[in-house]
Amino acid sequence: MEKKVFFEPPAVQSDIEPAIILGAFAVITAGACIWAVRLAIRERDFLPIASCLGALVCSLNEPIYDILGKIVYAQNHAMAYTAMGRDVPWFLVIGYVPWVGALAVAIARMMANGVDRRVLHCIALGSCLSVVVVEVLGNHFNGWIYYGEAPLKYLVVAPQMAPVPIVGGLLLYSLVFPLTGWSRSLAAFSVCTLALPMVFASASWPLYFGLYANMPTFMNWIAGAAMLGFSVAMVVGATSIGQEIYRARQ
Repeated sequence: MEKKVFFEPPAVQSDIEPAIILGAFAVITAGACIWAVRLAIRERDFLPIASCLGALVCSLNEPIYDILGKIVYAQNHAMAYTAMGRDVPWFLVIGYVPWVGALAVAIARMMANGVDRRVLHCIALGSCLSVVVVEVLGNHFNGWIYYGEAPLKYLVVAPQMAPVPIVGGLLLYSLVFPLTGWSRSLAAFSVCTLALPMVFASASWPLYFGLYANMPTFMNWIAGAAMLGFSVAMVVGATSIGQEIYRARQ
């Protein structure tokens, strides 16, 4: 077996004006923020805003998963910060708000209303597919690239974004919704800093291991299948727990 050779991530320049990518993410994020603020004002509850703020803090995890997943962003993006030798662009930082913060709040509210699990499964699939669309476009225009080996490099982000909002919603519904006052907002903030790392660490470790281990190709396929299985199991498990909690609270 050949020893896997590791190298510095390649330099890449976006083929599309980076301002277009930032603008697209800004529109989506603005919509999520407006929804969160209006909900907070209407219900006199800071939780939606706290959740979105927590999602912003969660974006500080990004360099970890960029390294583990072998992702690098085009150098001509507007960068928010640099850590661990990786530049993290603004469009990605603000993108945490809708997918990690606002969507988790929406799902928690649906769980509290006794939503059918199948609806949540469809939302999880939709979250995954939305990221697939973003990834296809971003890779096509060299907004970012995955420099790991196939097939694992095609599974680095999108599948995990199915369970992230579901798990975040479950944590909000089960742990935060019963609270009142500032403890409710602080707990919501904390939950939205934790949901994504929890999912990426627990579901994605076979993928990360495969990207860095010296394994035959068929083992990479097995690692990818394991990661997909863990992601699906987290969605199904989280919706099942949410349903049981709803029944217990009635």
